[in-house]
Amino acid sequence: MDFEFKIVINRPVEDVYNFLWTLDERDFSNNKLVPVYENITEGPRKIGSVMREVIKTRYFTIEVLSEITEYVPNRSLGYGFQGAGIAGTLRYILEPVEDSTKLNQLVNISFRGLRKILNPLLTLTYARKAEWRLREIKGILEADSPTQVK
Repeated sequence: MDFEFKIVINRPVEDVYNFLWTLDERDFSNNKLVPVYENITEGPRKIGSVMREVIKTRYFTIEVLSEITEYVPNRSLGYGFQGAGIAGTLRYILEPVEDSTKLNQLVNISFRGLRKILNPLLTLTYARKAEWRLREIKGILEADSPTQVK
């Protein structure tokens, strides 16, 4: 299933891109939804680098591996991802809007194997979580001072 989400963040495009690009450098230990987000590839981030993310909900915990498939500094960032019975792509497109950034999130996600019978539920469950996550990103970025976001 394809989804598109948009939000305007009151920060320059460089700050938003750097936040997304360096997520693995942030402390996620107190985050209830995503307590683990780490780069598991040696060396600097690049095309092919793999990120490990643990997602916890009330109903399940899943480990997702995401591979960086594209990055154009301050313009776009893309991943291919897969986890237990789920796979897809995620792409962020950033557009400067005066002193703010319009962040577009494009997602293609689907259940695989026996779980594919759950695909119709994605419209209800995934969309809410993705929109919530974008609002959380906005809140973090707008609360951080420019010296805290590298």
